[in-house]
Amino acid sequence: MEWTPELRDFIQKHIDDDTSDLLLAARKYQGVDVPFAVEQIEARKRLKGKLPEWYALSDLIMGGRVPAEQCSSELTARYKRSIVEGESLCDMTGGMGVDFWYMSEGMERAIYTERSDSLCEVARHNFQVLKDDKHPEAEVRCGDGRMLPVPLVDVIYLDPARRAGDGSRVYAMEDCEPNVVEWQDALLQHARTVLVKLSPMVDITDVLRKLKGVREVHIVGVKNECKEVLVKQSLSPADSCDEAGSKVMKTFHCVDFLSSGKIECVFPLVEETAVPLTDNGVKRYLYEPDVTLMKAGVFGSLCARYAVQQLAADTHLMTSDVLVTDFPGRIFEVTEKMPFSSKLIKRIKRQCPQANIATRNFLLTADELRKRTGIRDGGDVYMFGVKVRDEGEQLLLCRKQCL
Repeated sequence: MEWTPELRDFIQKHIDDDTSDLLLAARKYQGVDVPFAVEQIEARKRLKGKLPEWYALSDLIMGGRVPAEQCSSELTARYKRSIVEGESLCDMTGGMGVDFWYMSEGMERAIYTERSDSLCEVARHNFQVLKDDKHPEAEVRCGDGRMLPVPLVDVIYLDPARRAGDGSRVYAMEDCEPNVVEWQDALLQHARTVLVKLSPMVDITDVLRKLKGVREVHIVGVKNECKEVLVKQSLSPADSCDEAGSKVMKTFHCVDFLSSGKIECVFPLVEETAVPLTDNGVKRYLYEPDVTLMKAGVFGSLCARYAVQQLAADTHLMTSDVLVTDFPGRIFEVTEKMPFSSKLIKRIKRQCPQANIATRNFLLTADELRKRTGIRDGGDVYMFGVKVRDEGEQLLLCRKQCL
């Protein structure tokens, strides 16, 4: 790889061009590595919203398709920095270096480890472009972290690759590369904190069973889409205390960065309490938990904290007669509730020609319900197909509460 001002300028000049046309016309651009330039243009387009600070720096080199796809956003990388403490960091799976860069801010020592020679070359270049007085000089180690000495640091960070050899996606920890379950003992002996980024599809029960010293689980969402599951491990005693002398609790942190603001809820990382089910059908208000809370599965704790009841054992929507304005998720007022039947399907379109349709623990999917009823998508009405305790399947017509 040879990064030149001419190559940089070519990429900026053609950033909005059709890359297929550029490749077909490659002979026209003598002295330009057009395939590499096209790779950079496509990566930049993919990362424009994800990494606005990096996108704005034309001298930064973006990684390949997979590193660009798997790298964290600027938003979630900054969040990781906010949940770790210490003066030294080692990123054992450096990749594009996004998490490494944001997590190393304010530290005295930062070690980037990556087994790909080309990514190490890109990282060295980019860290010089990014260099400022807020970050330490990056130490770049090229090689498989499992074969290199594990340094003694305050924080070790890993983002295992979630692609199998054939390119398919994998989610279980043992199927990712590296296998953090096998490697965790050595890592925990070399750091006060080990932070692991896992797939948003990972089974959290499995994680808690197989990873040692779990102190915190952070489920991070962006615009109501679950993006990351972060597991914070430590070998400090389970009954350790913080600097103020208070006992350190194991906790779930559910955080979602929404356009309207940030939702953040913390729950004890303990066995879930029983979920209270509705004692009188669907009440005046309906609550849809944020996607991070759905992933955490803290339904009993959620109901207890906000004094709401769940519609049925597997219907993860809550209800109450009194409006709970600070519920962490979407809130609706129920305007009509109807027992679901074939007769209802025939007449519901006349009553409600357009609606936003969703189903929870229902005999039809949202797409099937929309097709069967012929209701157009969109509008201000929200229709939920749900199963309710002791009442079976129902259709709920609602309007969203904007608080």
